[in-house]
Amino acid sequence: MVMNDSPELTFKPLGRTFGAECSGVDFSKPISTATVAAIRAAMARYGVLVFRGTGLDNAGHVALAGQFGELDDATTWIKDVTKYRLYPYVQLNDVSNIEADGSITSTDGLRHQMNRGNALFHVDCSYNARRAGFSLLLAHQLPPAGTGGGTAFADTRTAWDDLDPAKKEEVRDVVLCHSVWQSRIAGAPDCAVIQGIKPEEHFMARHRLVQTHEPSGRENMYIAKHAHHVDGWTADESKGLIGDLLEHASQDKYTFNLEWKTVGDLVIWDNTCVMHRALGGDFEGKHVRDLRRATVHDSSSTAWGLNERDGTRAGMFTKEMKAKTWAEKEADAAK
Repeated sequence: MVMNDSPELTFKPLGRTFGAECSGVDFSKPISTATVAAIRAAMARYGVLVFRGTGLDNAGHVALAGQFGELDDATTWIKDVTKYRLYPYVQLNDVSNIEADGSITSTDGLRHQMNRGNALFHVDCSYNARRAGFSLLLAHQLPPAGTGGGTAFADTRTAWDDLDPAKKEEVRDVVLCHSVWQSRIAGAPDCAVIQGIKPEEHFMARHRLVQTHEPSGRENMYIAKHAHHVDGWTADESKGLIGDLLEHASQDKYTFNLEWKTVGDLVIWDNTCVMHRALGGDFEGKHVRDLRRATVHDSSSTAWGLNERDGTRAGMFTKEMKAKTWAEKEADAAK
């Protein structure tokens, strides 16, 4: 197999303190271990890398993501795997606005209401026992230019660096309890179905707020809208602190907005040092926005937080799921 063995990458900074557009990778061939290492090194510095017009399809997307580590899958969010729009690529999360029948999701529908939580700054999978490391988001179809649909990113390492020293001392030992339903409830205040969900009745993952980002050696504030409460505090007691930290980390000086330009654009970000959120726009309910995400499990020493290493994952169709990955299920079926 011919591999792309050139790690000679170039970078164009995007944000004030993080993020870069990267060129020099030929995605038409599997990338070499040297190129993987070069991308990892750049990720440690920038936190977000953008690759334009990669030409990747679903198979190439999954294969590329797998070069960065063990993959999560979307099965806890799928009622019938065989009817999944991206089947058999269950390693890809369908973050489009496309229904199973090909129609555009209505802004009045439950799916749209559920996804409104994605418009709040968050990190992927902090609500699982094992959190996410890299996310790789690929554009398959984009709405017309000028109608919205971008993605915003926030630099939580620099936000931590700039936090008031007294506040740092106050929160250094804080443990946050994360729930996927916290962001869903916050994002859809007018949806009765979502407002009826009680996060306390579902699994929550415990992760320390302040951690060392191992690839860079910098301290990071691991915060997200999924944060429901401070461990040992009530939700009401926690609102002020969590809200203040999120507001601090999402200031303009720590963020930048990414415009998706063409089919094949790929963005890789590190959930252990960067937050992100989907940007809305006039396209909603009118034009297709088809993005698909592969998620790499974090492999750092803090990947599991303060949780049991039992694989518990949140999901739409399970109250609490110590779920096997799709690969594990396939292995069981082959026995």
